[in-house]
Amino acid sequence: MKLIVITILAFGLFACNNVTDKKSARRGNTKDSLAYSDNSSNDKNDNKTDNYNCDFDKFIKDPKTPKLAKDLLNNTASNPTDNEPLTYFEKFKSKDKQEREFYFKAVINSYKISDGAYSEGLGYTGKKFIENNPKEFATFFDSKKCFTDSDLEIWANILVLEFAIDNEGEYDKPIIDQFINKLKSNCKDCSSTQKETIYKFGLILNEKWKEYLKNMN
Repeated sequence: MKLIVITILAFGLFACNNVTDKKSARRGNTKDSLAYSDNSSNDKNDNKTDNYNCDFDKFIKDPKTPKLAKDLLNNTASNPTDNEPLTYFEKFKSKDKQEREFYFKAVINSYKISDGAYSEGLGYTGKKFIENNPKEFATFFDSKKCFTDSDLEIWANILVLEFAIDNEGEYDKPIIDQFINKLKSNCKDCSSTQKETIYKFGLILNEKWKEYLKNMN
């Protein structure tokens, strides 16, 4: 009897681990399929130039700024196993425009080192933020001083991480078009510049999704 119970428990543990391993593999495969075409990552010198243009220096020097956020801006951070950058999404609501931009950039840079559970959390949280706040998202790109099309590409990659998990086995559905149409519907009071950003983001996201599907075949 004991042998039967032990066998059942062992089988259940194996099955559970197998599901977890497959899910982790999907996340890794998704990001790997995008990596070869991701030209949006800047080197350290380019990033420092961005920080200077965006006037992030005061946040980097501020002792109250989280060390990880500073490291992300300087491209010296490692994979955030504690999911700390996901809390930075709350900073997007700050009344301080420069603070919003600082943490927006920190989250963008976190994609470059994302892996495992954080990668999944980033995709989920990023998709929800853009889906529910298209105007706020597009506003970051009103000025080309801090954020450019390269940053839009990274956000597209972040969302593909989530779409790949959410729609496994249903890749033939027009999920990207449906998502972008929802953004446009929720952005009716956006400026012409912001609407253009959403339109451009839709084109980039569609292209990234096609690249992912092509690599999966």
